[in-house]
Amino acid sequence: MASIEKFHVASCTGSNCECLWELDYRPLGMGGARRRVRFKTKKQAELFLAQTTDKAARGEYVEPTKIPKFSEISEDWFQGKIDRRPSHVSDLRTRLDKHLVPIFGSQRLDRITVASIEKLRNDLRDRGYARRTINTILRIMGAVFKLAIKRGQCTKNPVDNVDRAAAVAKEIKAGDDLPDSEADTVNPDDVLSSQEIQLLLEFARPGFERTLFETAYLTGARQGELLALRWTDLELPKLGAGKMVIRRSLSWARLKGEETRPRYFPPKAAAGRRTISIPALLISDLKRWKMHCPCSEEELVFPTFDGKPICRDWLLRVAFYPTLARARLRRVTFHTLRHSCASALIAAGAPVTEVQH
Repeated sequence: MASIEKFHVASCTGSNCECLWELDYRPLGMGGARRRVRFKTKKQAELFLAQTTDKAARGEYVEPTKIPKFSEISEDWFQGKIDRRPSHVSDLRTRLDKHLVPIFGSQRLDRITVASIEKLRNDLRDRGYARRTINTILRIMGAVFKLAIKRGQCTKNPVDNVDRAAAVAKEIKAGDDLPDSEADTVNPDDVLSSQEIQLLLEFARPGFERTLFETAYLTGARQGELLALRWTDLELPKLGAGKMVIRRSLSWARLKGEETRPRYFPPKAAAGRRTISIPALLISDLKRWKMHCPCSEEELVFPTFDGKPICRDWLLRVAFYPTLARARLRRVTFHTLRHSCASALIAAGAPVTEVQH
């Protein structure tokens, strides 16, 4: 039987004292462990007992000593993901170590509230994080709770009751074009016009830089796909259009405890393995580049000067950003060339479904 009585300390002066009320009970019945919890008022103790009894009756009660801290269960969750792509694993590690563990790591799962998670969401938004990034962090946190629930270490997932970050409403000013729909559109800053592409190619150094940038723009291939491209993946006929087969992608993501090294992976989705048509102009430039391309054991189309795979950071720092500066173009990402390709195809009248493919 449960009992609720005053817990008088040694210095107590009488019955009207401010000593706490102690609840002495067994949450799981006579066969379970005995617990003692203290409250400021008797009503708080009675309410807690009623709630705990109700949870135990529904099979939702978890012994507090068995509820892990967020840092413990999040590490278990992460260990179940280390067989994924290194870039994905590295991203998960960063999200946990930078945004979640510093705030919630020392807290027991049942002490993490909806309000505290909403505060994290709002803080990230105020610091300028993108909506997609914020929602990715929330999704990771929710997945950690799901693992604890599956193990019987927790009964509720507070992330389920947290509204996701929404797109910021932008004021439409006089002269602005009204959107055709509420669907997300590509930011104009993420696209280079045909004139800007011409400037980029004009100021790119002949050979490696110009051929790589031109290939990226005319094919829409991703950076990792281009850096993993081999000459055997290309079909360069004497006349007409050629073909480029995307079979793999290069990753330099660093795994914890391992040295940074190049790794090749197949495309993330089945649709990523594809054949891209390349125009005759690009075929001529690729043939010209092949004559000067450094020898590589893997026959890479775009290796370093000593025939090694190219690191993304090196490409941006040594080739792409300096070319943008010489052409006096705004700093964009290499992925902008892919967006620009899609934009140019649509502007030329290509069906959107074909561009997506």
